Amino acid sequence: MIDLGKTPETFSGAPLQEEQTYRPKLLQLNGRIGRARYLAYGLLLNLVLVVCLILVALLGGGVGDGSFTELVYGIVALAMALVLGRRRFHDLRRSGWFALLLVVPVVNLFVSLWLIFARGDMGANRFGPAPAPNTRAVLVLAWLVPLLAVAGIVAAIVMSPQKSSFERARDEMEQAI
Repeated sequence: MIDLGKTPETFSGAPLQEEQTYRPKLLQLNGRIGRARYLAYGLLLNLVLVVCLILVALLGGGVGDGSFTELVYGIVALAMALVLGRRRFHDLRRSGWFALLLVVPVVNLFVSLWLIFARGDMGANRFGPAPAPNTRAVLVLAWLVPLLAVAGIVAAIVMSPQKSSFERARDEMEQAI
């Protein structure tokens, strides 16, 4: 069927060129990522870092009280946050330098919420073509983030510190006196 709204060049039978997209890679430094990939990649990379930290601890490596292992963990986590933030800011038509706001205490909370909830560009922008549609795995990982957050809050409430038997006994003695 011929669409009369098309220009003569498109009647040649060649497929129309669709909006250019690219498939973002996990460890890529440049390009753009949307909200779901930002959450999914962040969760995946944090899980890898935690597993590495646990393996180092199990193998007898120094973990705790400012050890070298924790310093390396902190540097890698910071670099990862800056790279993901930079790519997310690119999707929002902002300079990657805005990712440095993720290092500023308190400000980083608001910037993180912005990165999570702000809608990116639908098409290409000066930082590159739009990311390809999310895969099912990306969506599952992205939805795990809020579910894990809610589970963590519930666990913290349920496991809130109770008075120890010693503290209860001391309170009872003080009331008796």
